[in-house]
Amino acid sequence: MRFIVWIILLGASMAACTPQVEAPSGPILSSQWVNQESGVTEGMGGISFIDAKTGWVCGNKGVILHTTDGGQHWVRQTTGTSNLLVSLFFINAREGWVVGDKGIILKTTDGGQKWVPQAVIHKSDWTYIFFHDSQHGWIVGMKGVLLYTGDGGQTWHRVDIKPAVALNSVFFADTQKGWISGDRGAIFYTENGGATWSLQPTGTGNDLQRLFFLNHHVGYVTGALGTILRTQDGGKTWKALTSGVPVFLTGIFFANDQIGWAVGAGGMILRTADGGITWKQQPSGTIDFLIGIFFPNLKTGWIVGVKGTILHTVSGDVLPNLLPEVPSTPKGTS
Repeated sequence: MRFIVWIILLGASMAACTPQVEAPSGPILSSQWVNQESGVTEGMGGISFIDAKTGWVCGNKGVILHTTDGGQHWVRQTTGTSNLLVSLFFINAREGWVVGDKGIILKTTDGGQKWVPQAVIHKSDWTYIFFHDSQHGWIVGMKGVLLYTGDGGQTWHRVDIKPAVALNSVFFADTQKGWISGDRGAIFYTENGGATWSLQPTGTGNDLQRLFFLNHHVGYVTGALGTILRTQDGGKTWKALTSGVPVFLTGIFFANDQIGWAVGAGGMILRTADGGITWKQQPSGTIDFLIGIFFPNLKTGWIVGVKGTILHTVSGDVLPNLLPEVPSTPKGTS
């Protein structure tokens, strides 16, 4: 199931049928996530920031928004497409890529003032893009399709992943070691730059969404039914963490080895301050799907979701928690 695209397209109607997690009784702490005016109503899913001021988000109907003042103002960029754009990645203030439906790959070398289509022989409905540096990048899509470039996108080479499930995200710790998440609990691993891939055991059949690795060893992935998995050995073993919520979790981001966030359906924001051992719910001010999250530093972060939602915080490391902690695994275990 290509879930992230589905929720962008169906956003408003899905919120009503998403199981909600009730806040505890007693005083409710005021939210320090504030809604920024995006100026659009299209669902947003892709997000990339290079510092606390400069970033981009993308979404439905070819929308890309850009800010240079930390989101006080968002400016719509001309993309030349009305296709759904699901993921973007910037390596500096000028050079970035965005991917989406119907095989579209766009690149900019001027911060998005101009987006240029990149030629590619093999096409798919792309789901995620990741660059390790200005030359080495990867794109994943439906039915086990992976593209790789070693020349900044001038040429893209196809690799087919088996089993051919929908691939939902890709993350490389360096140019050689990388992971791909997919439907039906699939996580694939490469140690030769993506030439070959092996399936890692995850212990779940739930669809898996976003990957995030802190280094070659420690990584996380989100998924259906509140799934959060963690590895501490580069994916040789993946262990389930207890999120305490039943909703589909899409985005995940860690600012350091202890502090991280996961977001998902029903306006869900979860935060951990102990590397994922416990997770606490935070107020988002919305029940809409939240899809992507990015923190350029400990305090400053953004979350994007359906209906043009952009949430922002400047106190991410000290945000109040709503729910009591839920133990995931005993402390000291891996």
